[in-house]
Amino acid sequence: MPSPIWPYQTTGESYLPPVIFLHGFMGSGTDWLPIAKNLATQYYGILPDLPGHGWNTDFPLTQPINFDTVADGLRQLIEYLNLAPVTLVGYSMGGRIALYTAIQFPERIASLVLEGANPGLADEEDRQARATLDDQRAEQLQAEGIDTFVDTWYAMDLFRTLHTDPARLDAMKSRRKKNDPRWAAKIIRDLSPGRQPPLWDRLHTLAMPTLLLAGALDTKYTALMNRMGQSIPRSEVTIVPNAGHNVHVEQPEAFSQLLTNFLQSK
Repeated sequence: MPSPIWPYQTTGESYLPPVIFLHGFMGSGTDWLPIAKNLATQYYGILPDLPGHGWNTDFPLTQPINFDTVADGLRQLIEYLNLAPVTLVGYSMGGRIALYTAIQFPERIASLVLEGANPGLADEEDRQARATLDDQRAEQLQAEGIDTFVDTWYAMDLFRTLHTDPARLDAMKSRRKKNDPRWAAKIIRDLSPGRQPPLWDRLHTLAMPTLLLAGALDTKYTALMNRMGQSIPRSEVTIVPNAGHNVHVEQPEAFSQLLTNFLQSK
C-alpha cells in the first residue's frame, strides 16, 4: 500500500467543518489552494497529494495503485486527522476517486462535490479500448519525456478553454512538467478509466448531498453530470457559464461561491 498517511496541506482552523480537496492527473494539493483559501474563514481545508503525485511518492514504484488502495489511503487520512464526516471535493481523476471513496466508505463522507468526473465506462469493450489507449500514452510519455507529454496533453480538445489565458496555462504546464515521468506513466496506466470499476449502477446508493459541476463549454461532462444527477438521489447539477473542463481554475470565484452555497445549504 502507499505510505499510510499522505502528504497534505491545510487551510483554515482545524475546529471548522472539514473539506478534503482531491486534484486531477499530474496535479497536486497545491492546485486547490486558491479555492481552499477562499473558504478558509468558514471551513478547514485538507489538500492531499494523491499517490504518485507531488510529495506522495514515498513507496516503491512497483507497488500496485488501484481505486481500492487509493480509497483506503484516503480513509486512513480521514482517520489520522480524526475528522468528523467530511465534504469531499474532487476534480476529474480526483473526482473519480472521490466518488469511489464515497461509495466504499459512505459513513466517512458527509457530502460530495464532483467536478468533471466520470463514474466509469459501463461497456467492457470500451474499458479495454481506454486501458489500451492509456497504456500507449504511458509508453509515449516515457519515450518522449514529460515536457512533450504535458504539451500534448493540454493540446487535447478537453482543455481547449484553458488556452484563452496563455499565461495561466503556461504556469499550469510548468507545474505539471515537474512530475516524475515514471510516476506519471504509472498513474495513467493504473488509474485509467479503463481500469476503474464502473459505478453507474451504484450511484443510487449515495445518500449524502451531492453537487455535480461542469463547465458549460465542456459538452461531454455537461452531459455526464446531467445523467449522473438522474441517478444520485440527493444531487443537484450546476453548469457553470464561460468554463470548460477545469471550472475551479477558469472560474475560481464562481466555483468558490457555488461551493460555499452548497456547504451552507446542507
